[in-house]
Amino acid sequence: MSPAASESLERFVHKTLLQRLVLMTLAILIAVGALAFVLERQRMQDYVREQASNAIHDLVGRTRILAEERGLDTYAAFRQALAERVNNPLRRRSGDFVYAGFFEPGGAPIAETRDGNHPNLDEVERSVIERPLREPAPDESVAESIEVNGQPYIYVVIPVKDRDEQVAAYTHGIFALSEAAQLGFAQRIWRSVFLAALIVIATAGLLYPVILRLMNRLSHFSSNLLEANLESLALLGGTIAKRDSDTDAHNYRVTIYAVKLAQAIRLETQQIRALIKGAFLHDVGKIGIRDNILLKPGRLDEDEFKIMKTHVNHGLDVVSRSVWLEDAVHVVGSHHEKYDGSGYPVARKGDQIPVAARIFAIVDVFDALTSKRPYKEPMSFEKTMGIIREGSGTHFDPELVEAFVNIAEQLYKGYCGREDQGLHKELDEIVRHYFSTEVQSLI
Repeated sequence: MSPAASESLERFVHKTLLQRLVLMTLAILIAVGALAFVLERQRMQDYVREQASNAIHDLVGRTRILAEERGLDTYAAFRQALAERVNNPLRRRSGDFVYAGFFEPGGAPIAETRDGNHPNLDEVERSVIERPLREPAPDESVAESIEVNGQPYIYVVIPVKDRDEQVAAYTHGIFALSEAAQLGFAQRIWRSVFLAALIVIATAGLLYPVILRLMNRLSHFSSNLLEANLESLALLGGTIAKRDSDTDAHNYRVTIYAVKLAQAIRLETQQIRALIKGAFLHDVGKIGIRDNILLKPGRLDEDEFKIMKTHVNHGLDVVSRSVWLEDAVHVVGSHHEKYDGSGYPVARKGDQIPVAARIFAIVDVFDALTSKRPYKEPMSFEKTMGIIREGSGTHFDPELVEAFVNIAEQLYKGYCGREDQGLHKELDEIVRHYFSTEVQSLI
């Protein structure tokens, strides 16, 4: 790998690692904040439930005393005890009940008390009226957070038991959190988030150099492996090309043509990578064809052509032995198929032929017709395009032919007949552009 490419990869690793650490920190902070909110809300609900239970216990005890001392019936003693409580309210720093109502099992009302000075009293009472009466089990109670006019409240329902521990009535009330309680609620949440942030940032700071070093090593190993694979791809493709040609420029040109056409139809990156491999190795199976047939200057007879066609199966055998090359089978195995089903080796037709093979079939013929060979002169662009158009719907995919027509003249002017080093350099840039993302996807 070149120093520039290595430096670029290190920057990518550094940037990616930082992004992931930041995202991880934010995710943890959000999770901790949500957990702290739930726990604090539950703590506040439990506190209000406990305060309400204590107040009711005191109220019931005072009711019994008044009933015994003054000979009142239970409900009259209860209303007297409730009046005493209203006249001598117990103010809590966390807030207080702004409404409390008592009702018999079944819903019949017994008594109510309210804080007439509370600014949201009407809305609070409306909220109570709109709620269905609930009668929890004797050993259970209800505590729920609600919001009235944008302010937080806690709604409670608690059973009131008699001397025999039987439910004699229920109370439901609305507890208003004081400003101090709301502030403390928020402070405890932010304190939890802040402590979590410190822990996460400190941990990330300690782990960052270690993770960065490991990721850099992984990326370099992956890049070196990719470099070796690409070199082997070019070497194998070039070796096969030189068996029936003096140069491997045909491989370079058809690969560039294929990528340009794939870009024109917006083929996905992964498919373009497979197309590049297949274009380099489309004739790799010719390694299994005898020279007297492969290099024969004249037309092949029927038996010789049957043997020549076996190069497709030889090619499939070669690429199927490599996991990295296995996606090249689409081009290697189907580049001689024809759109109307008259091709070989399987006689696939239409969309049964992989799109990479349909692309390659067009550009392979285009380069063959416009290139000079020992046995022929190059064909003109106009005549070549006439043959391509004529093959639309029979040899070639009509939609791909239409897309190729739009870029063919530009390709002809830029690459036709070229065998210079610049051709190799441009193809190398194309290949590295598409395969560098393969390395980055591992990180």
